[in-house]
Amino acid sequence: MSTEVNPIMNNLIEKMDIRLTYQRKIILNTLIENVGKHLSANEIYTLIKDKENIIGMATIYRTIDMLLKKGVVIKHDFGDSAAKYEIEIENTRNHHHLICKKCGKVIEASGLIKDDFYERLLEEKGFQCTDYKLKIFGYCDKCRVSAKAN
Repeated sequence: MSTEVNPIMNNLIEKMDIRLTYQRKIILNTLIENVGKHLSANEIYTLIKDKENIIGMATIYRTIDMLLKKGVVIKHDFGDSAAKYEIEIENTRNHHHLICKKCGKVIEASGLIKDDFYERLLEEKGFQCTDYKLKIFGYCDKCRVSAKAN
């Protein structure tokens, strides 16, 4: 696995103001290579292990915890009992998730809420929103079609 520092990682390192160890670099590279995917800690471990790099689960959990605190990683709960993590690169904040109740597929969606959402909340309700997460549960195309066939 390449441990070179790419431009995305450079931006994240500046944002975090941390010492970039070999292990942190590998974990960050793994998350960057899988941008848009929602990975559990075990999946991160497997991806790293498959490339013959040995990093323990404790190191992965510690690094993820640190990345969460620095605002670089987002933690998701899609109701499947395993926390999923996603790296936050510019323009990925406040995207939404459509979650299939049958197969568990997670579909990324953005633009579901108008851009003036924050301003309207403050104006209409006197509430200043700093963050939100929208999860919509239902059935994906494949599961909907198979349910109709039965």
